[in-house]
Order: sequence, then structure tokens, then C-alpha cells
Amino acid sequence: MDTAEKTQAQAELLKNRIAKNSKALRKWARKNLVTAYRLYDRDIPEIPLSIDLYEFLPDDIQTPAEAQAFLQEQAAAESANEPGAAARRLERTYLKVFLYERPYEKPEEEEREWLLAMTNALAECLQIDKGRITTKTRLHDKGGSQYAQTDGANKKNSQAQKAGGGQSLACKQSQPQAQNFCGRVYENGALFCVDLATYLDTGLFLDMRAARALIKANAKQKRVLNLFCYTSSFSIAAALGGAAFVQSVDLSNTYLDWSRKNAAQNGLEKAALEWTKADVTAFLETCKNKYDLIILDPPTFSASKSAKNNLDTNRDWAKLCAACLRLLDKDGELYFSTNSRQFKFDAALLPGALAQEITERTIDLDFKTKKSHRMWLLQNAE
Repeated sequence: MDTAEKTQAQAELLKNRIAKNSKALRKWARKNLVTAYRLYDRDIPEIPLSIDLYEFLPDDIQTPAEAQAFLQEQAAAESANEPGAAARRLERTYLKVFLYERPYEKPEEEEREWLLAMTNALAECLQIDKGRITTKTRLHDKGGSQYAQTDGANKKNSQAQKAGGGQSLACKQSQPQAQNFCGRVYENGALFCVDLATYLDTGLFLDMRAARALIKANAKQKRVLNLFCYTSSFSIAAALGGAAFVQSVDLSNTYLDWSRKNAAQNGLEKAALEWTKADVTAFLETCKNKYDLIILDPPTFSASKSAKNNLDTNRDWAKLCAACLRLLDKDGELYFSTNSRQFKFDAALLPGALAQEITERTIDLDFKTKKSHRMWLLQNAE
């Protein structure tokens, strides 16, 4: 079998798997009003892709309540097989496709043709315009940057920017620049702004959907601290859950501005939200406040020039957790998570702490087969 025949055979395999996954996940997403989810993640070893689906909301939707009503009406129309209902949804549907770095060298032109064939297969299978599919290649970043824009410009690090699989990665963009890949998605009573083209990550970690729901359910009247907050999706969830106060800490002005935009989308401009630009390690050394609930979701590695020291979660996790535990008020809770595949939790490194792994409670249907993170609930024993 020559290269072209092999590529075509893999395209057919991908179409069959996507059709199977889409049938199950679309029904689940419609029932639960989920508009952004993982459709495929290296299910077939020889097709090393990660594929996320985003259903953008119409521009005239202004509030979470309007979004919920719209999606419920859309779901009812599709369930009733109303003519044109599915087509209208597909006009607002986008795909983000990651090509993981292969364990062997492949000629660039051959890889480009292969990726084009996979993209064509996706467009045909899901009936999505190819212009709404953004493709990126994940490459090891030799410069140590934890997170980068696709054009290579403005490579400022944020401690909240996580690269999949615990690796330091950069990405290469290969879709037309004219297409607008920015929009808003709905999740569990909240609106989030996403950007599918500019960065490796979109502004919303889909694997944390169930974890955000857990925080929202446990935040009422609590003082919340969200460390390495990125675009503050956990903070938004806590505020919508009735938190008395939420402080969000990150080193990037870009993502703190994005956080404020997310807050405004959810009508939280007057809520008790505080944004703090700081190196988290340094913040923990000087903070004197007490909190009822702390979210600690650090990147696997960060080498930001603005930070006091490089961060390596596999090395530094216990020190970070201990510092957070000192800031917990009586009966306070620390939610610690990591996406490092090399991470090993050792309770002996946190004497005086009660630890319970709650990963299964934080993994939604679209990530059941490929658990992308682990999470623990930590409390002070006394």
C-alpha cells in the first residue's frame, strides 16, 4: 500500500470513528446543553489527532439565561426533526484539530497532505464547512516557552497556560487567517469567550467542565481563591454559585483581561471579584488572608521571566499545597489538580492533611476514555 492509499484508508477509519463518537456525544450534549466538547483523542494510534467541537452562540444572545433558552429551543427543534434545525446549528459549529508530534520523522509536505485529507474527512462526516476547521501542529518548544501564540509573536508566559500531556509545546497554525474563530460557548449556566486560532489552548479547558460544576455547587457564601487562574473559568463558576468573594491570581495581564471579559459576559461586573497579577509562588509567601475554598490547578511547567523561579509541578506540588493549606480557614477545602502524566501523589509529603482523590467526579463523558487530569480534595486534619 503506497502513501496515498494509506492516507485514504486512515481517512475512512477516522470518518467511521467520528460518526460513532458524534452519534453518542451529540445526544449527550443536546440533553445537557453542552456546546463545547472533545470529539476524538487519539482513539486510533495511527491517527494522532485531538478534535474538539465548539458550537458558538449567536451574537444577539446577551445573557446565560438567553443562551439556555435558545439551546433548549434548539434541542427541542432537533428532537422533533424540524426542517433546517440541524443545519442552523452546523452553521455555528467549529472544530479545533491538534496534530500531536509523531514519534518519528515525517516529511513536511507529506504531513500537510495527510492533515488535509483528515480535515476533508471531518468536514464530510460532520457536514461542517472546511473553513470552520482550525488545524494546529503540536511541536516541542526548544526555547522552554510554556505557551505560545500561533504566529510566534508575543510569547509571554502565563502560569495558567497548560500544555497537554505535561509537555512544553508550541503550535503551528495552518488554517486561513480570514476566518473568525472567536466566539462564546455555554456551560452550566455560564458564558465563556473562546479563541480557537490564536493560542494552543482556547481559553477554556474542556476536561475541567465537571470540576467547574463541582466548584459551583460548593461555593455558596464562601471566600474563594483561584490560583493560576488563566481566564478564570473556575472563578466565574464560583461566583455564579454564590461565593461571597473570589480572588483570582495569574501572572498574565492578557488573561486577567480575558477573565474580566468572561465576568462581564455573565453579568458579574458588580460581584465581589478581585483580580491579582502576581507570581503565585510569591503571592503564597506573603498572603495573610484566609479562604474557605482554594483552587490550585498549576501548569506542569512554567519558565516565565516574570516569575520568581521556574515552576515544575512534579517537583513543587507539595510545597504549593502546603502553602495553600496554611491559608485555609477552619473546615476549608483545597482542590488540587494536575495534568502531568508523570505525577505521583505522596500523602506523606503533606503531614497533617487529609487527602482524597476525586478524579472520577471531575471527568465528564467526553473524557472518560482519556483522563487528561487528576484532582484531589485536601483539608487540614485539625
